[in-house]
Amino acid sequence: NSGPLRKQQQQQQNHALNIALSSGIESEEVTPQIRTLVHELRIRNQVMYLDPPLENARASWIQQLHGWLAAICQQRRPQAARYEVAANADAEDLEYDNLVLEYDPGHSVTAANSGNVGSSNRNSSQPTLLLLSSYKDLISRLPSNSLFEAYRSVEARTAQAASYVAIWLQYQALWDLQSDYLLQFLGDDLTRWQAMLLEIKRARSTFDNSETAKYIGAHCIVDYEQVQAKVNAKYDSWQREILNRFGARLGSAMRDACQAIAAARHELETHSAESSTTSEVVTFITFVQELKRKCPSWQRDVEDVFRGGQRVLEKQRFQFPADWLYLDQVEGEWSAFNEILKRKTSVIQEQLPSLQMKIIAEDRAVDSRIAALCADWERSKPVQGSLRPDVATNTLGVFHQRITRALEECELVSRAKEALDMDSARDERLAPVLEEVADLRAVWAALAAIWRDIDELRDTPWASVVVRKIRQQLDRQLTESKQLPNRMRQYAAFEFMQKTLRALLKANTVVADLKSDALRDRHWRQL
Repeated sequence: NSGPLRKQQQQQQNHALNIALSSGIESEEVTPQIRTLVHELRIRNQVMYLDPPLENARASWIQQLHGWLAAICQQRRPQAARYEVAANADAEDLEYDNLVLEYDPGHSVTAANSGNVGSSNRNSSQPTLLLLSSYKDLISRLPSNSLFEAYRSVEARTAQAASYVAIWLQYQALWDLQSDYLLQFLGDDLTRWQAMLLEIKRARSTFDNSETAKYIGAHCIVDYEQVQAKVNAKYDSWQREILNRFGARLGSAMRDACQAIAAARHELETHSAESSTTSEVVTFITFVQELKRKCPSWQRDVEDVFRGGQRVLEKQRFQFPADWLYLDQVEGEWSAFNEILKRKTSVIQEQLPSLQMKIIAEDRAVDSRIAALCADWERSKPVQGSLRPDVATNTLGVFHQRITRALEECELVSRAKEALDMDSARDERLAPVLEEVADLRAVWAALAAIWRDIDELRDTPWASVVVRKIRQQLDRQLTESKQLPNRMRQYAAFEFMQKTLRALLKANTVVADLKSDALRDRHWRQL
């Protein structure tokens, strides 16, 4: 009897739906109304922070999303139970007036005659339906990625807001930064100072405007009115300090560069390729070559660093001092120097054959002086132990000066050959001599302290002599001499000093006898 009943119920539902549609009832589209959240940037005790933090915005948006989902998903679902239908008529004559509905929770809906209502029907094996109390299962039926897109929009807005707030929180460094650290960080590189000033000017766009808040999307506001003026004032203070320090460094660098270029120009004018002596020609050629090496650095400073730095100072309204050396003066000096250098270079190229002959002659003269120096060293090097330390040290100082001067002459000739495209070979004869001089100076410096102690013992008045202390001092000096490096102990001066100490230790017994109480005045008179 349940078949006709279901059919009649479906007909009634369709009839009610047609009535609703024909009456012109239209559904209105409802969109979520999201609350606008305001976050304020504040400064307290020189610490900048956001109040409330952005985590509150994220939590609020997710809570509002859950609220809109709950408007549908938490609606209570109508609970269906088992209804037993009993009728007094046959299946063909079933009417609603004589139906009896009985409620039995946990069972499906069935229709039966009233005579069949009983325990047998209630215990019959009917299919059981698991029904939910709300519509939470509708979330699983949403279109693909729609819920994911909602959460991703919340995270995207939060990340956008965090990125903007992080820009403001970077200005906390204005209160934390120390000028000493800034000077150490920038150093003496003027290009870094210039880049820093340009970056400071570009970074002002965040707060140097007429607005007091920033909209992140349509429902989040970052209010920076309370910190804008303070950041602006602190920023101006740092910018003025960095600008003044950069101006002072740039002015000093421009003066130094101009003086160096002017000095090089004046000295270049005094040199000539037509000098009578070969050494002057070598000096002239090497000086020109050295200036050519410095030209790229000077050119970069004049054309890039100084020009760009002065332009930055002008754009940022730097107050130039009265003694400021402007770029035009530096460029004028640089242009004059380049003209003279070009003229001198052309002279060298014109007189190249004669200059090469002079360089060859100078190279031979330097070679002969080096050979004579090496021979003098072999004859006169202070290795004899009988020499006084001060005499040996003076001799070593003279040889060191001669070797240094010879090396400089070799370097000049080598650079002159390089400038004139001539083959040059490095002379290695002076390297071992210079190393031996250094070793001997170290040896005599170590032995001088021991000889000084021995001389002090010899100058001790006889009345103040204590035999035991003298022996202790001699033993200590002998022990210290044995601790010298092996390279120092191979020289004759070390051996002579050791023999002297051993002889003094043997003679100490005689000193002990002379200090004996047995000696009287008459014995001293005999001595």
